[in-house]
Amino acid sequence: MEQTSLLSVNPGLIFWTLVTFVILMLLLKKFVWGPIIAAVERREDSLKEMFDGAENAKNEAQQLLKRYEDQLAGARDEMNQLIEEGKAKAGKAGDEIIGKASSEAEQLVERAKAEINRERQKAIEELKAQVVKISLAAAERVIERNLAEQDHRNLIQQTISEIDRKMK
Repeated sequence: MEQTSLLSVNPGLIFWTLVTFVILMLLLKKFVWGPIIAAVERREDSLKEMFDGAENAKNEAQQLLKRYEDQLAGARDEMNQLIEEGKAKAGKAGDEIIGKASSEAEQLVERAKAEINRERQKAIEELKAQVVKISLAAAERVIERNLAEQDHRNLIQQTISEIDRKMK
């Protein structure tokens, strides 16, 4: 038997090593890399959809906030107009009418404030509901059932509390 050195070149061994390597690479490409890349692309698409959804929800929330701010400004203008009308009538009718107009103006202000607060609370509740839906969808996709349902609810409640704190 011939003894071979570790540094000697053996063409047969090189050939079979290359053949084995090429076969291994082809198998890895077909059965491992393809599915991994497909899964990564699906995950990337899913995250992009979630971010787009969150951006849309944010835009909708900003539009709602703008609409309610416009309503608030309109209510202030209307309130100011009513107060001015009350003052004009009060000046013509005397001290008794001035007292009556002031009390009516205060009632209108209180009703306007109450209505504004109701509308604001309604907008906040709608925003919360949308955030909960988006949060649930995002949590389900991102976590993929790694957390228990109670952990989901705690995470969502914490997020809503933070949003409440920032909005006030």
